[in-house]
Amino acid sequence: MSSVNKPGGNYLPVIIHGGIAYVSGQLPRRGEDLLYAGKVGAGVDIAAAQEAAALCADLCISAINHATGGEDKIVQVLQLVGYVASAPGFTQQSQVMNGASDRLIDRLGDRGRHTRTSVGVAELPRGAPVELSMIAAVRS
Repeated sequence: MSSVNKPGGNYLPVIIHGGIAYVSGQLPRRGEDLLYAGKVGAGVDIAAAQEAAALCADLCISAINHATGGEDKIVQVLQLVGYVASAPGFTQQSQVMNGASDRLIDRLGDRGRHTRTSVGVAELPRGAPVELSMIAAVRS
């Protein structure tokens, strides 16, 4: 299980309101160490980007676990939004995000099924190739 990374600024890693957990964007890092860096399609291949996305999904789950007391408190992952730092012409953002989606379903079964948006961006914080945010229904 992944630990919860401290936020990189003046915000919370997760807020729970009305049974919904809103998870801040997670970078593929452990503590202060960014484990993947670069742009997908130039220096970062799809397989490595999928691994980075899967790690970000683990970190989203860890943030919820920390806030609620355990993975069993996740009723349903509702939405996953993935940002992929993309080289010019790279159009396989959804392939990259499959790494995160597959991880959620592997860990949570049907509770991990979700809606999803995959967005290609020019840059991400700290040079990360992927950043994920998540919304999930939780029980207290």
